[in-house]
Parts: sequence; C-alpha cells; structure tokens
Amino acid sequence: MVVEAKRNLYIKVIHTSVYKMIGSLGSVLITKKDVIRANQEIGEEGTLHNEASLDFALHSLKQQKSWLLHTSTLTRSILLDHVFQDGNKRTAYALIASVLEYQGLKYDKERLYLAVLTITKKNITNVQKIMRLIKHGILF
Repeated sequence: MVVEAKRNLYIKVIHTSVYKMIGSLGSVLITKKDVIRANQEIGEEGTLHNEASLDFALHSLKQQKSWLLHTSTLTRSILLDHVFQDGNKRTAYALIASVLEYQGLKYDKERLYLAVLTITKKNITNVQKIMRLIKHGILF
C-alpha cells in the first residue's frame, strides 16, 4: 500500500508539473529544451546521456503529423536509448500523460505506468507497438 501511494503521488506531481509546461507550448510539437525541462521538472538535472538519439527522434517528429506517433517516437527514444542519465521512465511517463491531457483525453494512470514499464522491460523498439500500449491506457 505504501509503495502504491508513493507511486500515485509521484505520478500526480510529475504530471501536474509537466502538463503546465506542455500546455504553455501552444502545440504538441516538443523541442529538446522542453524534454530537458521535463526531466528537470521531475527532480533530475536534465543531464543528457544520449543526445544524438533525442536529436534524431525530435528531427523525425517534424515529418510526422500524428500526435500519437510523435509521442511514441519520443517515448521510444527516452526509454530505450536512455536519453538522460537519470529519470528516463519518469520523464517518458510525464510527457505521455501531459500530451494526453493536452489532447483532452482521459487515461488510466496505472495502465500508462505499466505501459512505460513494459516498453522498458521488454525492450519494445517498434513504434507501432508503443502506440498500441499508449492507446491501451486511454479511456474512451
């Protein structure tokens, strides 16, 4: 129970902070500065570990029109390529939750949390599979 309560609080704090950031952008197209700031908002230093992967993911976003594809591509980069020294799972979760909120979608926090863990543990590199996991967390 204590672990679950801590996780719920951590999810709420991260989400609220990053949502304010994403909401202030005026669009869902996220920049490197935004991703670094998201990592800092969750209590980390924003120190990049794999900057090239983040640059590649952000560059590829410019050619994609789907917000879900944007989010999935960025999630893959953050989680599997370990963009930051610390806080990759928390940063990915916060960005996904914030984008869903920005899109006006309700989601199941637990499913979303499990999606992030599943992507990481199973090393899911396929962006389409990541999209399905994120969609699975959306409440219709």
